[in-house]
Amino acid sequence: MPRAHEGRAVPVHYEPFESPIAANPIAPKIRGNPAARIFPEDLRQMATSEEFPYAATSYRLTEHFHYWTKHNRVNAALQPEFFVEISEELAKEKAIELGGWVRVWSKRGSVKAKAVVTKRIRPLMCDGKTVHVVGIPLHWGFMGVARKGWGPNSLTPFVGDANSQTPEYKAFLVNIEPTSPPEVA
Repeated sequence: MPRAHEGRAVPVHYEPFESPIAANPIAPKIRGNPAARIFPEDLRQMATSEEFPYAATSYRLTEHFHYWTKHNRVNAALQPEFFVEISEELAKEKAIELGGWVRVWSKRGSVKAKAVVTKRIRPLMCDGKTVHVVGIPLHWGFMGVARKGWGPNSLTPFVGDANSQTPEYKAFLVNIEPTSPPEVA
């Protein structure tokens, strides 16, 4: 008995709505997951890699578990300040120093953070081009014993994951540059 999908392409992978490569290699005419929840106006405001060449991802830190540990002095001492993590190659390309301040921005917002230059994050080769990654931990805010800081959610696109409908905050496009420290109020 023939299967319902025979004769039609069934993609097994969808690039994020904001992807560092021009088209999904498996389904080049499809942008993002067609089952994702996204409003038409938000879709029209998605970035391109020409304007925002770096892939960003948000993640959690072991030392902070979630948000509550920024209120715990021991955890705040282990990871006291908001930072972004970049490769040595991207730091050299953009003249960013370890511990220096950077501005990271997307089509939706801008944040300032300390730069952690590391071997842990390396450039990726995607569709024949080098793509640098900016890692952005999500634990900081404006309350708690850790230093005040922004989180990545002010940079992320408004996309509901196709399966869970939770925000698609793990893959988006940004730009980065060295900057001065934020003004302290």
